[in-house]
Amino acid sequence: MFTALYELFIGKNPDPTYRNAVFTSVGTLTLLIMLVLAALFYLLLGRWRAVFHRTSHWILSLVIALIIGFSLAISYAKDATGEPSADSYMYGFAGVNLLWALIVFVGASALFRRGSVYARHTPF
Repeated sequence: MFTALYELFIGKNPDPTYRNAVFTSVGTLTLLIMLVLAALFYLLLGRWRAVFHRTSHWILSLVIALIIGFSLAISYAKDATGEPSADSYMYGFAGVNLLWALIVFVGASALFRRGSVYARHTPF
């Protein structure tokens, strides 16, 4: 599933490492991390006090999530391929993973916001 998603946007790489090890691992980790971050925002911080309920707090959480998604893709691809520095394909892969992280975080926000006491209407 994740292989098709990534290759749809960045194309096929002749190195089989991406298909065999990188795409599925990074896609799954990104999905899990974004779900956990959204759950933390709404179910922990959004229930704790009326402090973390503004749209600016949600945007900050989103930016942190996107940085994690981008960095995860770059570091995992570099480790799996053994390349000392990132190339253009890795940056494209990280950009697509950033978009995947955005979609998952926004979707998880719509799902988890009902469980929040103070951030129920953030950001929607």
